[in-house]
Parts: sequence; C-alpha cells; structure tokens
Amino acid sequence: MILADVIAFTPFIDPLPVWQPDWMWAVLLIPLCAAVAVVYKSIKCGQVSRIPREALGLFITIIVGMVAAAAALAGIVRFMR
Repeated sequence: MILADVIAFTPFIDPLPVWQPDWMWAVLLIPLCAAVAVVYKSIKCGQVSRIPREALGLFITIIVGMVAAAAALAGIVRFMR
C-alpha cells in the first residue's frame, strides 16, 4: 500500500501542502525583492558605500509597486464580477 502511494505521487500535479494558509507563499516575495535590489544596485553603483541605501530605496519601490499592482488587479477582478 505504501509503495503504491510513493509510485503514484506526481509532484507537479498534486504538490505537497507546504504552506497551510494559502497566502503564505507571498511572504517569499520579500527576500526575492531584497535579493534583486541588492544585486542590481551592486552592479550599477559606482561606490560600494552607497549600495545599502540605494538598495533599500529600490527594495521599497519594488514592494510598493507589487502592492499597487496587486490592488489594481484585485480591483479589476472585483469590477468584472
């Protein structure tokens, strides 16, 4: 019985329930945005001492942009119903 369950497991069709609340995956956007901001500013800044401040500004801009996009899309969905 257990061997049949292991063989029948299809990870991309029936994934394991890792995130119990369905919205928890959105928390992963925070480290993703932080990593993108630091790497981008590390490449673009001329002085290393300016990287943390500019990366923080870019991080906040990305988060605010994501929240605004999510709100706009939620408004469109609500309007279409």
